[in-house]
Amino acid sequence: MSEHNNNSHSEDLTEEKRTERLNPSPHNSRQARGTFKLSRSKMNTILALCAMFISAASFYATYLQAKAAQEQVSAAEKQLKTETWPWLQFSYSNFDLDSTQATIRVDIRNSGTGPAIIHYIKYEFDGENYFDVTELMDACCNLNAYQAALSDAQDEESNINYLKKFGWYVSSAPQKILLADGDTFNIFTMPKSNFNRGLWDKIDAHKSVFKAEACYCSILKQCYTTNEKAVITEVPSCSTTQINSTKE
Repeated sequence: MSEHNNNSHSEDLTEEKRTERLNPSPHNSRQARGTFKLSRSKMNTILALCAMFISAASFYATYLQAKAAQEQVSAAEKQLKTETWPWLQFSYSNFDLDSTQATIRVDIRNSGTGPAIIHYIKYEFDGENYFDVTELMDACCNLNAYQAALSDAQDEESNINYLKKFGWYVSSAPQKILLADGDTFNIFTMPKSNFNRGLWDKIDAHKSVFKAEACYCSILKQCYTTNEKAVITEVPSCSTTQINSTKE
C-alpha cells in the first residue's frame, strides 16, 4: 500500500514537471524573452553609431577622391610647367668660326622648352649696375671714345665706310622681347681690326669680371632670373622699379 502511494506520488510529480515545461508560467516566459530584447535607448545608440560609421566611411572615400583629383591636377600643372619652361643662358665667344675672324660676341639663348619674355638684362662692373651693354663697355673700356673717333673719321671722309673698314660693333637691348625656345638673341658683336685692336683686347680681357643678370617670365607668368654662370632662380615677378630708379 505504501509503495503504491509512493509510486503514485512520483508519477504526479513527473506529470507536474512535464506540464510546467509545456506551459511555462507567464513570469518565467517574460524573463526568458527579456534576455534577448533591446531597450529603445540601446537601439537608438546602435543606430547612431552605425550612422556615424557610415558617415566616416563616406567622408574618407570623399577625401581619397579629392586627394586623387588634386594629385592629378598637380601632376598636370607640373607637366604643363615643364613643357613651357624657358631656360636662358648667356654666352661669350671671341672667335667666329664662320668668318674665321676674331670677333667678340655676347648672346643670350633660350635652351628651354617654352618661349621666354625677357623683361630686362642688368650688368655689373666695378660695383655699378648698367642696363645697357654699351654703357657697360664704356665704363670698362671707353667705348664712347672709339665711337667718337669713328664718327670724326667718317665726317672727314664720307666716301669711306669707316665702321666696315676699321671695325664696327652691334649692340641690342633685349627689354620686353619674346625669345622662342631654341632661339638666340645677340646682345653685342665686335669683329677685331687693326683700328680697334686696343679696345677689342681690353674688352676681351675684362670678360671674366663682367656680371650679368636677366629676368624673364614664361607664358604662364612664372618668372626667373639667370646670371652669367647659368644659375636659375625662380622669382615672384620681374619688377622694373629698380631699372627706372637707376636710370633716373
